[in-house]
Amino acid sequence: MQRYRNLVLLAGLFLFVLCLGISLFVFITSFFSDQRQAVKAAEAFYQYEQQADFGNSWELFHSSMKERFSKGDYIQDRSHVFLQHFGVDTFQYQFSEAEKLTNYQVTEDIIYEEVYRLMVTHIYDSKYGYLEIRQPVIMVPEKEKWKVLWEYDN
Repeated sequence: MQRYRNLVLLAGLFLFVLCLGISLFVFITSFFSDQRQAVKAAEAFYQYEQQADFGNSWELFHSSMKERFSKGDYIQDRSHVFLQHFGVDTFQYQFSEAEKLTNYQVTEDIIYEEVYRLMVTHIYDSKYGYLEIRQPVIMVPEKEKWKVLWEYDN
């Protein structure tokens, strides 16, 4: 009887350790997943934007975005539109769930095997009242870091 009780305790302990190990493995892999890293990069970008630190947010752009906007023009345009025209000091933002896309074409020559698309909603309490702007954001891996790319038709 004592031996049976010890086997049951040992089996229970083994199952507990096994479940704990599997849970830890799932947590670690999801914590360091590409999706999580892409979302963290998007959060960093919009935290800079929220603080009107447009120079640092520009640094998190994909290279094709940097070709579209010079750093100086971007800083000037963003501060002019949002701070001066909207009359706001900051804004709130929310993200949708990140959606994985495959074979995403950035340019004619550049296709990424895996990117993440999320919708960001900017929420402004402006001199024109409550405003929400929704913008799709593509998170693209570039030089082993996730970078921000906005969608354009042209």
